[in-house]
Amino acid sequence: MTKLTAAFLGSGHFAARCLELISERLRPEWVLTNAPRGAGRGLALRSTPVWELAQKLGLPAYTTERLSADAERVEWIKANAPDVLLVIDFGHIIKEPVLSAAKYGCLNIHPSKLPEYRGSAPLQRVLMDGRASTAVSIFRLDAGMDSGPILAQPELEIAPEDDFASLAEKAAKLGAETLLHYLCDVPPDEWRFTAQSEEGATYAPKIDKAEGKIDWTRPAAEIADKIRGIGAAPGVFCTVRGKRLRIYRAEAVSGSGAPGTYAVRGGVPCVACGEGLLRLAEVQPEGKKLQRAEDWARGLRVNEGESLE
Repeated sequence: MTKLTAAFLGSGHFAARCLELISERLRPEWVLTNAPRGAGRGLALRSTPVWELAQKLGLPAYTTERLSADAERVEWIKANAPDVLLVIDFGHIIKEPVLSAAKYGCLNIHPSKLPEYRGSAPLQRVLMDGRASTAVSIFRLDAGMDSGPILAQPELEIAPEDDFASLAEKAAKLGAETLLHYLCDVPPDEWRFTAQSEEGATYAPKIDKAEGKIDWTRPAAEIADKIRGIGAAPGVFCTVRGKRLRIYRAEAVSGSGAPGTYAVRGGVPCVACGEGLLRLAEVQPEGKKLQRAEDWARGLRVNEGESLE
C-alpha cells in the first residue's frame, strides 16, 4: 500500500511517549504542541514534553496558545495537512476546519474503553475505580468530547501492581502499535469505523488537587486505588500533627481499628480505615524528601493509636 503521511498534535507525557513509538515506524511531517507555559514557583517558561521530544528527534515543531482562536495556525494546518492528523493528549478542542483538513481526518489514541471514561484523566480514574481491565480506543475525532467513531479497541489488562506510570506505558505501547497497524499495513479504504453508543457513557474529568485528601472512613482498598491513580501527581495526602504527609505507595491489608488511627503490624506502619488497614510503603513529609514509611514513623516517633487526619 502507498505510505500515508501524518502530522502529530499533542502536548503531555502520554503524547510524547506515543510520538516516540509512532516515529519508530512512521515519521510525522510536523508536530504541533502547546506554547511554553509558566511552571514551578518562579513560573519559568517550560516547553511541553512533546516539544522536547520533537527537538530530540529532529522533527519540525510548532506551537499554539489556543488552537480554536489561532486563525493563522488553523490556516497553516489547512495548507500543510498530510493524509491524516494524529491528535493525542493535545489539550485543545478540535473544531472545523481542522477536523476535516486532512484527507482521512483526525485519529486519536484514547486510553479507555470508549464510551467509558471520556475526558482528560481516563487512566487515573480507572485506577481509582479499582478496575481490573480497560481498553485503548483508536477513533476518529468529531465535534464532541471523545465521541467519534471507533476504528479499533484492544483490551488492556490492569495488573494489581499497576500505577499510573506503568499503566500509561502499557496504554501508549498498545495504542501506538494498533494505530501503526492501520496507518502502515491496512489501506484506508479498508478501515471500518463503528459509531459509539451514548448508552453507558461515563466521564473522566481532570483531577482536582482536593481529591487527594484522604478520607479514612473509606475502605483501605479504595484509598490504595486512589494512591495508584494519583499518588505521583497531583498527590494523595493526610495531615499528621498539623503537617501534610503525602503517601506515594501503600497497600490494603486486613485488620481493623478506629478510622485514621496509626498502628504497627509486623513492624510496618499502618493506618486503620473504614474497612481494613492501609499499610504505608513510601511517604513524603511536608518539606522533606521521599522516604520509606518505616523511616518516617521512626523519626517522628508516631504513637500507636495516634490520629492522622
